[in-house]
Amino acid sequence: MNEEQSGPPPATEPVEERPGAVISARSALRLVIGLLAMWTLLSGLTLTFFQDASAATIGGGLEGGEGEAAQRLLGVHLLVLAPIYVLLAWDPRRFRLLLWVPYAAQGGVVAATAFDLLTTSRDLRDGALPLIIATIFLVLLVYVWRAGKLPDEEEEEAAVPHPAEPEEPEST
Repeated sequence: MNEEQSGPPPATEPVEERPGAVISARSALRLVIGLLAMWTLLSGLTLTFFQDASAATIGGGLEGGEGEAAQRLLGVHLLVLAPIYVLLAWDPRRFRLLLWVPYAAQGGVVAATAFDLLTTSRDLRDGALPLIIATIFLVLLVYVWRAGKLPDEEEEEAAVPHPAEPEEPEST
């Protein structure tokens, strides 16, 4: 039984384990905009055709004859936005010139509803639902946008230029 004595076993580098499921910022943006498209489509259909159930989408405060006309008008505008959101969810790079639309729309809903609530021209129970939903979508959109702006560590290392060796002055 002649066993050869060898040196220490070769050092193994620790293997970096990746999480099982990883979603990219682009996929997350597509998902958020897709959900926003579905919400906008359902809200638009409800406001246009079913004014009695509109409190589920925009809260209350628009009852009566003029309120129903305002709901239909808002519903038609939402139905126009829904296909834009679908296009953005389908291919955000191709339709990147329209990427400002969901941010502006959700920011506008948050600002208008918060203004109405703060100036007490709208009851809290009437404005809470649209404020909460629009705030959630706006925060998700901003978060995904910021996550897409942060470079990965490997890309960051590759992007950092390595300084060239300093040139020695020529002596003449």
